[in-house]
Amino acid sequence: MANIVGNLGWKITTIAVGIPVGIAAKKGVDRAWAAARPDKPSRSAKDPNVSWGDALGWAALSAVGVAVAELVTMKGASTVWRRLVGDEPPPVQKAKAKAEKKAEKAEAKAG
Repeated sequence: MANIVGNLGWKITTIAVGIPVGIAAKKGVDRAWAAARPDKPSRSAKDPNVSWGDALGWAALSAVGVAVAELVTMKGASTVWRRLVGDEPPPVQKAKAKAEKKAEKAEAKAG
């Protein structure tokens, strides 16, 4: 039960930290694009008038923004968690690890 509560608390903490970080990342990407290409506003890649160079540049800049936002969110949430709880945050479970655990449980029941 404590593990479920800890995981839920961790998810709430990452969401609480991630929302403002995501907003700041979007604004940062928009400002970086405006500084690099002041004559060309950012556009959707679906826009038929966008050039390949602009579409790829926007995609690359957005990818960097997302990666930085994810890093800042996880590091920030870890810091907040340590201050609030006084312990390390719960380990992040990968989807593959969960699938492997389910397969192991199914084998144990069958065997």
